[in-house]
Amino acid sequence: MLKIVAAVSFLLAVVNNLLPPKAYSATQLLYDYSLGPIRRGLAGELLGVFTGPHVSVGEIHAAAALVTIIGATGFYLFLRRWLASGRAQILLMILALNSFAFASLVGNTGYLDAILLGLVMAALSLDPRSRLSVALKVLAVLIGVLVHENMLPYFSMLLAFDLYLARPGTGQALVRASLPVIAGAGMVAALFLSTHTTAEQAQALVTHLQDKAEFRIATDAAIVSASGFARNLTYMEQQHGTLHYWVWVLFDGLPLALMSLWLIWLGLRLLGRQATAMTRLLLVGAIIAPLSLNLVAFDVVRFGVASVLVGFLAVALVLRHTDGAAQRLDQILTWPHFLLVLVLNVNISTMQINEASGHMAQFPWVLLNQLKWFAP
Repeated sequence: MLKIVAAVSFLLAVVNNLLPPKAYSATQLLYDYSLGPIRRGLAGELLGVFTGPHVSVGEIHAAAALVTIIGATGFYLFLRRWLASGRAQILLMILALNSFAFASLVGNTGYLDAILLGLVMAALSLDPRSRLSVALKVLAVLIGVLVHENMLPYFSMLLAFDLYLARPGTGQALVRASLPVIAGAGMVAALFLSTHTTAEQAQALVTHLQDKAEFRIATDAAIVSASGFARNLTYMEQQHGTLHYWVWVLFDGLPLALMSLWLIWLGLRLLGRQATAMTRLLLVGAIIAPLSLNLVAFDVVRFGVASVLVGFLAVALVLRHTDGAAQRLDQILTWPHFLLVLVLNVNISTMQINEASGHMAQFPWVLLNQLKWFAP
């Protein structure tokens, strides 16, 4: 029965949150290499193979739905494979599929993050002790960075954690674990060095994307792809002085961060006292790595969502590799504990790219509507 509940939770998350993409996320799927090397160009280049030189509204809707369903389904299937051998594990899967983080992933329909998640699910499918698994993880990071450079902070540390857990405490394990991170860092550096874009080139990109799309693109989404670290840092310094940014951090960033902290606590408890310091460090590093992007970009929700989803995957990896972790989970995730976390998740909503202002119907954003009592 609990497995059925998990499956229904997944289906409802998709039905409730998979929405036609807004212009911003649709534009992200159009980048290609027609004007030369560009960050985030691989997805659009592959899409062009199927659509030709012009992309219709129907085609972009189909592409957006497909990439999100692939990522979300991969997440569900991975959890079903590794969290289905006991009551507490299935309860943990139900929490993941009912989390407001997972709802936001699906709600950002068509965004490139779902492609990255799908790549990671494929990379985690093999036994991490094999050389093929190491090669696949490195390849997944390299391809992922070409889709979106966020692959490096989002998931490379998680893949490293998986490799290290297979043979913890050895120097060879640490070397193997570092390979996806090193490969991703090298690819990101190469991309930024080879894709420096002037204002004129950015405008040419906007024109190219609008000519390619049979719908109105989001100009700001196109310009973002040409931004470097220096420009992003300057922009974030400006954002840090605004009230609306800190309201966003408080209402979206804080609930997601609290979920990440809960998952860090749970993962450390499941590792047990015998875990090495490096194992604990890699667990914490994998979960908080996506949050580092808050220093250079303003997408508080996306970074927090990635952190929470990585947290659930990291806990699943601990259960996969660590003796005694399943028994410890049985003791920790009692019914009252499960119900408390579940109730908090189903009653909290985060801002979603494709949801417009619909998020204001749930906590904490509903508080903005409550202010109308004082200023009708």
